[in-house]
Amino acid sequence: MAERLTLARQIEEDTAKRRLQRLGAAACEPAWVSLWAAALGLPNGTPGAWLLCTKEMRRALLLVGTELPTQVEEPSSALNIDNGLPPTPEALNRLWLWERIGTPRHWRIQVLDSTPTPIWLPCWLGYARGRQHRLLVISGLSGEPMPMLKPIVLKGLQQAYRNGPESETKSSGASERREKAV
Repeated sequence: MAERLTLARQIEEDTAKRRLQRLGAAACEPAWVSLWAAALGLPNGTPGAWLLCTKEMRRALLLVGTELPTQVEEPSSALNIDNGLPPTPEALNRLWLWERIGTPRHWRIQVLDSTPTPIWLPCWLGYARGRQHRLLVISGLSGEPMPMLKPIVLKGLQQAYRNGPESETKSSGASERREKAV
């Protein structure tokens, strides 16, 4: 399997805290979510956008007008949420159809015939207290809320909890950041 590329975090901790506070979060922590980037572009052209998704996602993320990084580096945060399976060609076509319906100007663009690239997407997780705990996920690239990643993050946190102490050594300092107040 190819090495995962790491997208650079653009939103710093102070900015993320302010945005999560506006959304009602009382604590936050940085995280990295593994996704698959499928190239989008005109037929026989170079990629002009990337569809970020996994096999289980119902809605993909669209990364327009950027190049994926050429170097492979490890995520700099201790909380890494790896969900594994790449999307099937049928899933890619379905996800791209939903994105095209949402943005009609992209109808000529297609999913290019190439293998999806594994990437690490930077995120910020916010935790809000109340009668029930609430999880908020915002992008580490733009600071926008990303509700479509919430099921993946919850599944990753559940797996980390089930794995117990060995996942805590893998994610050293994660519990300390989780308790850090906004």
